[in-house]
Amino acid sequence: MAALRRLDRDQARPYNFALSPVLVTLTDMPITLLGPFEKDPSRWSKLPFVNIHDGTTHTLNPPTLLALPQTFAMVLAEYVRRPEFKSLAPDGRVCKSATAGLLQRYPVTASGFHWIGKETERGWEQAEDISTLLPSLRRYGRHTSAASQVLQERLQRLSLDSLQRETGLSRNTILCARRGERVRPGSLHRLQAASALAITKG
Repeated sequence: MAALRRLDRDQARPYNFALSPVLVTLTDMPITLLGPFEKDPSRWSKLPFVNIHDGTTHTLNPPTLLALPQTFAMVLAEYVRRPEFKSLAPDGRVCKSATAGLLQRYPVTASGFHWIGKETERGWEQAEDISTLLPSLRRYGRHTSAASQVLQERLQRLSLDSLQRETGLSRNTILCARRGERVRPGSLHRLQAASALAITKG
């Protein structure tokens, strides 16, 4: 809304309907297109869209910007090459885009309990309490964990090069985990999987 009001303060109003295509940009230029609402998809490519960052008007066909509207076909084409982050590869390594076969369960280690705020307050549904609009809910934060003594000893026995190759983590992160310093839980999961794989192979 702030960007729209810089272009036209009187025309920019909340809760109006509009179209804004998801773009695959081929340039560093900031592009966010906004156009009039239209139910007929066959007319979308011919509609005039305004780039809210500079106020210029563009069309999708013929294209007047170094950007392509993302289609379902493009999303599906990329989906088959998307790594499965919630599972491990059949050999216990992190999944890659070309991983195939029966995937393994991804190890999960709880690092503690944290309050997670919900999108709405129940009090707002039951009564028009203005206090529910206040930011009383806790939000997500960046959490870290320390490697256990057993994991530290395992990491000490493995070379840095092999750990980097298996996990894709930086040397600094691996060294911090070896010393028992706090690192991101996702990094610890990768190190645990790599060390477990090395034990099974050894």
